[in-house]
Amino acid sequence: MSCHSFCEESGFSLEEIKATAAAGRLLTLEIEFSQLCNFNCPYCYLDTKPEEELTSEEARELILQARELGARTIIILGGEPMIYPRILEKIRFIRLLGMNVEIFTNGSNMTAENARELAAMNVKVVLKMNTFDPDKQNQLCGIYNAHRIIQDAFAHLKAAGYGEGGKPMAVSTVISSANVEELAEMWRWLRRQKVDPYFEMITPQGSATENDWLYVDSRRVHDLFEEIREIDRTEFGRVWDAQPPLVGATCLRHQFSCYVNAYGNVMPCVGIDLPVGNIRKNKLADILRDSEVIQDLRRYQTTIKGPCATCEKSESCYGCRGAAYQLTGDYLGSDPLCWKSLDRQNEIDRLPMAVDNLIPQRAPMKMVNTLLFVGERTAEVETLITRENPFLDDQQNLEPAACMEIIAQAAAAHNGFRTRHLAAQPEGFLLGAKQLKITGTARCGDRLRTTVYKEAKLGEFGVIRGSVYNGDQCIAEGEIKVFHKGQGAE
Repeated sequence: MSCHSFCEESGFSLEEIKATAAAGRLLTLEIEFSQLCNFNCPYCYLDTKPEEELTSEEARELILQARELGARTIIILGGEPMIYPRILEKIRFIRLLGMNVEIFTNGSNMTAENARELAAMNVKVVLKMNTFDPDKQNQLCGIYNAHRIIQDAFAHLKAAGYGEGGKPMAVSTVISSANVEELAEMWRWLRRQKVDPYFEMITPQGSATENDWLYVDSRRVHDLFEEIREIDRTEFGRVWDAQPPLVGATCLRHQFSCYVNAYGNVMPCVGIDLPVGNIRKNKLADILRDSEVIQDLRRYQTTIKGPCATCEKSESCYGCRGAAYQLTGDYLGSDPLCWKSLDRQNEIDRLPMAVDNLIPQRAPMKMVNTLLFVGERTAEVETLITRENPFLDDQQNLEPAACMEIIAQAAAAHNGFRTRHLAAQPEGFLLGAKQLKITGTARCGDRLRTTVYKEAKLGEFGVIRGSVYNGDQCIAEGEIKVFHKGQGAE
């Protein structure tokens, strides 16, 4: 399935979106009931794992929580929703709550009867359709009969009143090397059918990372955006600016929405597949309120880094956050696929990266080397123990006290990465430690991995839980208190 967040198409004004973000509420919720799918699309974002999917009751409770947070629309993703046995039951429940429903489907099980029932409930249907060419469509869906399934579904939906009949319908299309030359004409055809075209750039994740043949050069993508923009302006009286990742629309989804997968994991969107909590453990409102990642994205005008931060469109655009995260490891990084960033790639941070400009320590006291990963209140950092390390004893063994300093510097690297655009020089220090347990050893030449988790923060003070690993063995763990200048300004 594809990502989705069209502010204009959804009827949300920029003022509504800003107010929702400031209040920590929702306008939409994107949800999976199941990841079961009968297609094998080469650009699919899903990385399926054998986990226990949400029960029917858990899904109902999630929808109720979303409504309490102000959500007006539930967007159903998958997997393939129409092969989920209880899909119509779920939709009826949502509609009884007075909420709108939008469902993304590849067309499977879109019988004439199901199409009529969806139309009767005024559900907006978004049908996958990437091309008019049967062979190309089958290739882009990974099964031999995808074109026939999609065309039959389209016919049933039209007969049920979708499109020209007045019922809300859209077509979801990815921009790829297989279809890029026909997309302008396909856009024109969909407009004439009274079907909303949802055209988008491919997010480099999941199956797409193994299929480089799909990708189109960003300059060619820009030309396509401009060609379609002119068609909309001259033939349909629609005026918009070309900006990634969505043709003819603005994506600010992280200001008013979130995504919950079939296992209850809450994520900013399908592109930023970084769990910030799970509804089986905490309420959705608490997860959104406490998530550092969610809050960073909702304050994007002060947190986004690199070229995106200084772009003239930054008021209403921050590129594709999914592409930024997948290509740089930084959900706040600039979008490397945006045509405006093509000549500024050297200004975009990418993980893993050296910590030299992220921490205040310098040799010989600098204990950590590389920042590997940044997630929800967490980071992972690598240390190579060299002969210059001041904590080595005469036998080249690392003294136990060094582990506390390694954890502190790992926490500093995490903070420095998130706030480097706010302050020119990182500054901070270790205030104390407790419950530090040393359970192993390290020596010169070893490569250590340290994970840190921010348990609490008050202004510029933080409580960090850290663990140091030598290979698979945890050699130290404990809790430290730190001061990081600039942290309170986030």
